Amino acid sequence: MKLKPKPNFKHEERWLAAYPDAMVIGLDEAGRGPWAGPVVAGAAWIAPDAVNALPSDLADSKILSEASRQRIYHQLKALAEDPTRLQLATASVSAADIDQIGILTATFQAMQMAVDQLTDSKHRDQAVLLVDGSLTPELSSSAKHTHVEAIIKGDRQVLSIAAAAIMAKYDRDQDMLTLAQEYPDYQWHKNKGYGTADHQSALDAYGVTPYHRTSFRPVARRMTKEKMS
Repeated sequence: MKLKPKPNFKHEERWLAAYPDAMVIGLDEAGRGPWAGPVVAGAAWIAPDAVNALPSDLADSKILSEASRQRIYHQLKALAEDPTRLQLATASVSAADIDQIGILTATFQAMQMAVDQLTDSKHRDQAVLLVDGSLTPELSSSAKHTHVEAIIKGDRQVLSIAAAAIMAKYDRDQDMLTLAQEYPDYQWHKNKGYGTADHQSALDAYGVTPYHRTSFRPVARRMTKEKMS
């Protein structure tokens, strides 16, 4: 049986060895690919002495069951009641704004908004932002100096990124459950806005909602059909 990848604190420790007082923050997003709903970014800062207090099965959110993700989310929130041990934040950018500025810019904007909520960095000389993925966005913090490092498959390797990913995924799923109550035909409670067959069928049958990303090709194609009919 293949073992599931388990993130660790080594990346954070490497930066802390160079900058002992740095605030090292993990960042990840949820919802870049769906046809509907917001993109949500998560941010997480973990104090070194709190690592052993984290859920033992904290891992890449994509390999966790929904029940495990929910449990870990609430465990993280409980630990974050002491901000000297753990700080968490999420921020979202709407479908309408995604259409205006593009999904990549919207994703990085959400990350910046999440970072801005972790106010402890203003008391630091250094902040380090560890971003999941291959692209290094231009992000800032309230620390005197900010370093940004992109880490491919960071949610599988880096503990703070894994925590941020769970926050982003859980909060976005909750957003889509709320939207599903308003538009039940699109099955967003199941597909979370992704381009599944049932979502496509509903789009063909009922058209585009205010929460669809009209700049995304399948949605734009449907809008063109509506204009021509």
